[in-house]
Amino acid sequence: MANLKRLTDRVISVEKWIEENGDGDNMANMHYLIRSVRQAGELLQKEQNMSMNFKQMVFAWMKERELGEDWDAYVQEQQDALQKQQAEEVPVQEQAEDSKEVIEEEE
Repeated sequence: MANLKRLTDRVISVEKWIEENGDGDNMANMHYLIRSVRQAGELLQKEQNMSMNFKQMVFAWMKERELGEDWDAYVQEQQDALQKQQAEEVPVQEQAEDSKEVIEEEE
């Protein structure tokens, strides 16, 4: 009930402000911004729904063709390759020490 009263008071104060100041450019800008935010939200929701539907269709297709094990094997290969790549990277501190050694050798 308190929220409804507070909202009603706000609407009344906005209507009073419009009566006193007119609904010129400021109100047009506010309407435009509010409409843009709503449209962006609706577009995002539609995109999320489409993405979820596509994901469900792909997994249903994979299940029909019994490709789940192949997919799991592919994902595991990718994760293993990534871990191997990360293990082969040289730490930053070692690189800095190497450059100091090069400078000392030049002198």
